[in-house]
Amino acid sequence: MALLVGIDEAGYGPHLGPLVVAGAAVEFNGASVPAPDLWGAMGEWVVRRTAGAADRVVICDSKKAFVSSDRARGIVTLERAVLGFLTAASVRPRTLAEFLEQTRAGPASPAAEEAAPWDRPERLALPLQAAPQAVESAADLLARGFAAVGGRAAHLWVSAVPAAYLNRLMDGAGRNKAQALFMVAAEVLSAARGFRPRDPVFVTMDQHGGRKYYADLLAGAFPMHQVRTVEESADGSRYVLDGGAGGSGAPMHLTVCEKCEAWSLVTALASMAAKYVRELCMDEFNEYFAERVPGLKPTAGYGRDATRFLAETAAARAAAEMPLEVVLRLR
Repeated sequence: MALLVGIDEAGYGPHLGPLVVAGAAVEFNGASVPAPDLWGAMGEWVVRRTAGAADRVVICDSKKAFVSSDRARGIVTLERAVLGFLTAASVRPRTLAEFLEQTRAGPASPAAEEAAPWDRPERLALPLQAAPQAVESAADLLARGFAAVGGRAAHLWVSAVPAAYLNRLMDGAGRNKAQALFMVAAEVLSAARGFRPRDPVFVTMDQHGGRKYYADLLAGAFPMHQVRTVEESADGSRYVLDGGAGGSGAPMHLTVCEKCEAWSLVTALASMAAKYVRELCMDEFNEYFAERVPGLKPTAGYGRDATRFLAETAAARAAAEMPLEVVLRLR
């Protein structure tokens, strides 16, 4: 058996809210996987554009799947793909808390370690906007689509890293934001490697902040594995990690390229999962402060609007004795 895994993030650029990294895995019989551009072969069941997708599941870059001007529709699109994929893998979270528990990449979630006052995931029932039958229908479409290419939904991993934890990753260690992102992504890579350690894993991952070289980072994250560089270029980088100490495991093949979500269906699915969790976390964030600042406009956490939000919530944060680094990414 072999795994095809896609990894992507959401929330790398904002000043507020979590950074979320997700990985989606599809399993195949045998020791190889098909090319990750599966849209053509799965075209009867999935589509990469939101227009005219009523009878298929949209899987594409989350920036195209989710448009903030029609947020409810965007959430439905994300839920059909993400919750549909989980349902196809026999996982049915009823709340955000269950979702995060069932998809966590490591033994302990960073969000749990750095829980903020607005983190109340057990109160957020899922699906948020999509009808339950729409999720079940999407699960059926995805199951049939993956079966058509010889695969089946295997697992989804998500790591949602709040500002306080992200600040700690960089504080005093000389790490920049891209390096911190890789540390979180490495948790997902490790989870994929450990999911079925005797089976080969083929990973497609989006570039981190334009970074083109990952050999040293991989060697640091996987000290028990030998990292072999296959290719490093402007177009993409490829690596192979051996089976680990004792050689009892199978290799992990990693391809990193720019705009990978446009080339790999599983990376696009991971992009949607990361965006979905970030949006739910921002719902919690905005609801918390709206309860304390009447008339407060919600924020997506970017640029000038983040500055506006911080100014308008300053008194509420002071009253709660809330350090700035709990809310704001300091780098």
